[in-house]
Amino acid sequence: MNVTATLFGQMLTFVIFVWFIKAYLWEPLTKAMEDRSNKIADGLAAAEQGQQKIEQAKIEFTTRIDEAKSKASNIIGDAEQKSKLIVEEARNIAKEEASKIAKSSAQQLEQEINAAKEQLKEDVANLSIECAERVLAQEIDKKKHNKIIEEVINSD
Repeated sequence: MNVTATLFGQMLTFVIFVWFIKAYLWEPLTKAMEDRSNKIADGLAAAEQGQQKIEQAKIEFTTRIDEAKSKASNIIGDAEQKSKLIVEEARNIAKEEASKIAKSSAQQLEQEINAAKEQLKEDVANLSIECAERVLAQEIDKKKHNKIIEEVINSD
């Protein structure tokens, strides 16, 4: 055998082997590695985006919680003010009602006092007339006069 032919055959076999590897193994293998590398890069980018979204969600959450707390404290403050106004208004209404009742009672008492005075005047007038009748009916004597007045006063 000829060394040149063997060398030439080995070279030809090596070229065919390299072509076969490049055509059927190298390109699919590099493509698979490139695809895998792209998937990993996409996964890392997605994880980073997810982390950023989590941070944004935390910030938004704390912002909304702060807003809710602020609104709640405003609502509580408004409710306290309204309750104070309602209590004050109720006090004012109660004072007005008490004043009206006191005025009404005073007027009623005044009417009763006036009625009692009128009745007293009538009673005094009747007693005076009765005393005068008895005094005139008896002889006019100071002792008898005083005795009649005492009888009239004690009889009622």
